[in-house]
Amino acid sequence: MITRIALLILVALGGVGLTLQMAWNSRLRAATGSAVLTTIISIVVTLISLALVWASGATSRGSVPTFNSLPKWAWFGGVFAGYYLVASLIAIPKLGVAVVFSLVIAGQMLGALLLDSTGAFGVNQISLNPGRIVGTVLLLAGVILIQKR
Repeated sequence: MITRIALLILVALGGVGLTLQMAWNSRLRAATGSAVLTTIISIVVTLISLALVWASGATSRGSVPTFNSLPKWAWFGGVFAGYYLVASLIAIPKLGVAVVFSLVIAGQMLGALLLDSTGAFGVNQISLNPGRIVGTVLLLAGVILIQKR
């Protein structure tokens, strides 16, 4: 079983990976001249990588549920991955990687607080508390400070 510290490290490494992905995709976008084409290439590479991991048996194979067995919205999470990649690729040359990621993290934090506090889409409901509010305000202050040039 994976320990909590191992999960924290894995998630943090995922964040490092996302930063590298954007830097590499930014260079690819300069060559393709299109944020959308670059996103398509990135998603195809992602699909191939995941298919290889899945086929290797390194993780649970799982099964595809029937379309009607889930709420319709559950099938469309990938739309946001595409949006995120295209928006980031357009913004990075103008704003820089640090500003884009600070805005992404701020947006994620606000969205996460909303989902946690309401329990929307089946996530576990976690009430707002002063620590969460202060932490989010500090994070938003960091977004503002990072943008100063």
